[in-house]
Amino acid sequence: MVGYERRLLVLVGLIALAFLPLLAASLFFLARFSAAQDRLDAVYTRTVILAHDLRGEKMRQNSLVPVIVINGERGLLVELERSNHRFDVLVGGLKALARDDETRAALDEVSALQRRLLVLQRAGVAQRLDGGTMSGANAYFQRNAGPLTSSIDAAINRFTDRSAARYQAERARNQRVVRGVFGVLVLASICAFVFCAFLGRLLLRLVEQKRTYDQVTARLAEREKAISLARKEAVEVVAHDLNNPITTILFASENLLAQPGVEQQPKVRSGVEAILLATETMRRLIRNILDHSKIEAGGLVLARETVDLRRLLTDVADQFALSAARKGLDFAYTPDAAEPLLDADGGRLGQVVANLLSNAIKFTEPGGTVSLSSRVEGEAVVVEVRDTGWGMSPEQAARIFERNWQGETAAAHGNGLGLAISKAIVEAHGGRLGVDSRPGEGSAFSVVLPLAA
Repeated sequence: MVGYERRLLVLVGLIALAFLPLLAASLFFLARFSAAQDRLDAVYTRTVILAHDLRGEKMRQNSLVPVIVINGERGLLVELERSNHRFDVLVGGLKALARDDETRAALDEVSALQRRLLVLQRAGVAQRLDGGTMSGANAYFQRNAGPLTSSIDAAINRFTDRSAARYQAERARNQRVVRGVFGVLVLASICAFVFCAFLGRLLLRLVEQKRTYDQVTARLAEREKAISLARKEAVEVVAHDLNNPITTILFASENLLAQPGVEQQPKVRSGVEAILLATETMRRLIRNILDHSKIEAGGLVLARETVDLRRLLTDVADQFALSAARKGLDFAYTPDAAEPLLDADGGRLGQVVANLLSNAIKFTEPGGTVSLSSRVEGEAVVVEVRDTGWGMSPEQAARIFERNWQGETAAAHGNGLGLAISKAIVEAHGGRLGVDSRPGEGSAFSVVLPLAA
């Protein structure tokens, strides 16, 4: 899965995670509101019950007074006082349940009217019990207690109406809040669903495009591989055909040099040596082209064996000592005191070192110095080729291992494949090839290879 697909999935996950806290908060909010509504219902139910008991107590008082007036029984006065006490207790309970000042004020009005009625009842009952007539007591109660009783009933009704209205208002407000929360949840769910659906479709489209891209890339890779193989085969055929005349020229030149009397003909000898040098250069270029085509086609195969590095470097140094001497260069080979062994392709490593020495000799002016050395560092061995030649700028050194890249001064000396091939061979051995160079101060190429286990 590529990066943008992962980012889309992460985005969908974050949306889901963002929705979960919203859902949890909404559920918690609804639970709190449900508990508040339950408390509101309980308070209102208790209020209705106490108001009903208050009316019942009032009706009890209204029935006791006529009985006392008609019969003149003093024992009923105690029951009347108890009823008034229960009335006060019920009013106190309603005050405790009241949720606003207006409701408490209505209850205060009921209490005040009840106290006034109690005073009148006591006075009227006292007159009757002290010898007053029943008709006189009855007229007293109708004149004074009747309006107060009506006022108390009206005050109780106002209280109950006020309590019911407040209960309905709070219940309606709670219902609006709950509907609002559900609306937000529904809207958020719809938005999240639409957005996730959009992202899902986008992700599917991207996956389909990625699949198509992979298929096209695979077909192009197969085509490129076929082209590389065809190019490799063509290069091998051409190289084989070129090697035949080059080999003939090489043998003929060597035979000419071996003829008697050539030593006494300097011009002829120098011409034949020039032919030999050109022939060797052509053979090296053809070999580079073949190696490059193998590397491109993935066909660079190493014939690994146990290699005595000191012997290998000695053989290569002997090959180039004469070339350096002919150009007037000081050449030195400094082997490591140890005799490091490598698990490597000796022929390929010799090719790398030969290429580095050939370049060092090629780009060093007469009178300069070329050196070859090796040293063991930990679990690796370092082979270094150093010269006092032209050197390179940092920009040139950064590109020196690119295929077909050459500096301006080296353009006429090869096809730019040697160092790229050498780097590929070294890396195939699990090593690395580097360069340290400065303009006018020469260059130092280092090959780092792992020692044999």
